[in-house]
Parts: sequence; C-alpha cells; structure tokens
Amino acid sequence: MSLFRIADSIYLGVLDVAAASAWYIDKLGLQPVVSMEDGEGCLSLGFSKKDVTVITLGPRNRVTDATTPMLYSSSVEKARERLIARGVSLGPIEEDRQGAHYFVMTDLDGNQIEVTKEP
Repeated sequence: MSLFRIADSIYLGVLDVAAASAWYIDKLGLQPVVSMEDGEGCLSLGFSKKDVTVITLGPRNRVTDATTPMLYSSSVEKARERLIARGVSLGPIEEDRQGAHYFVMTDLDGNQIEVTKEP
C-alpha cells in the first residue's frame, strides 16, 4: 500500500509533460493510467493502473479551478522523510485551524501540492 493517496483528481499545468511525468513517477511512485490519457497532450498518473482519482499533467495554458491540489498520507512525518530522501522541495510540517498536520511540496514546474494527514 502506498504512503500517499490522491485526495481528488488534480490537473497540473506543466512545461514538458514527459519531464514532469518522469519526475512524478520517480518522486511519488506514480504510474501512467493508460485509459485516462487524452488527445490534448495530457497524461494521467495514479498509484495503480486502476485508479480513477488521478493527477493529470498537461499544458499550462489550460484553465483550472483554484482548489489546492492535495495528497493524503497515513503518516505526514514518514511522507516528508521519504520525499526529502528523494530530493523534493518541501516546506515545514504545519498545523491548520482544525488541527490537521500538513506540508507543501513543490514539483519540477513550481506547482505546489499540499500533503496532509489522511482524514
């Protein structure tokens, strides 16, 4: 079982889909979800080929909503340690108003994703 779970499907605009997908595969252990690829130069990644909640990488010029991309983790501390070991840029562990612990990671293209304790 993965240390991470995608909270809700995410679209991230990137400069180079191939480079970004290689980064997500290496850093998070994602894999292409073949059935989710589309004809607009996008690629969807999940923690298993059967995932329906995915991270879709595509051109930056696509309009997206303003929601914060989020991953859940069973252990924020272990998740942070693993990502540090893999060279990912991370912020400190913080606590929100509801008492949930989280940190922010930054990908190859400067996209920020919140990693929070699984509810």
